[in-house]
Amino acid sequence: MESQTPEQLQFISNVGHTIEGVLFAIVASIALVQAMVYMRSKRAQYLWPSLIVIAGIFLPAYILLQRGFDQIGVSWNFVINDPQQRQHIFMAFLLVVAGVAELAVRSKTVQGRLWKFVAPGALLVIGVTLLFHTQYGTPDAVAEAMRKHHYQGASVILVGLFRVADILWQPRNKWLAYAWIIFLFVAAALLITYREPYGAYRDGQWNPQLNTNAVLTGLGFESQNRNSVGIVTTRHRPHEGKRA
Repeated sequence: MESQTPEQLQFISNVGHTIEGVLFAIVASIALVQAMVYMRSKRAQYLWPSLIVIAGIFLPAYILLQRGFDQIGVSWNFVINDPQQRQHIFMAFLLVVAGVAELAVRSKTVQGRLWKFVAPGALLVIGVTLLFHTQYGTPDAVAEAMRKHHYQGASVILVGLFRVADILWQPRNKWLAYAWIIFLFVAAALLITYREPYGAYRDGQWNPQLNTNAVLTGLGFESQNRNSVGIVTTRHRPHEGKRA
């Protein structure tokens, strides 16, 4: 099996981020129009939750099919052995859960107010996952990618929090109907404009402790700091697979 170059992996990741961001932007646009009391037909109410489901289905399909149908088995083996790809599948699953839950609530398939909190709860977990999203590459590239994902994670967390507030208090505070949508636009913009930093996926470098340090600092770190926390070796992995 031919390995993918760092440049190929960066391009695949950039495209994946962009497509997910476009889907989020469409969801936010539809939600905004509906918040302005348009597109309120029975069919229209299922539009943006359905797109959330599509966004969730797209991600694993994009990962598994990037090498072609004849290499799905190889791609799957890579996914289950790569922590970064496992996080992608986990977040994709949560997107499907969020969309399906919202569809079930709107169709009255499920009853009870608690069901309304499933979708924002799933978004909150996705946001937290983005804060700790595994990155590959040189130390500087890992730090920069982590910083960008911190912004993405924070915006998704705010989407979830304001959606919860909208469910709880919107009748008395109508502006809450717009707050979560605004942050969804922010998340969409961050995804669409995301570009892998120089050095991403180079040398196949993966270091979980380095990844954790990037989470804690949110910025760069010096090699002596890495040594001070006991990092003495770096695990290497082949350039294969993709990240979105």
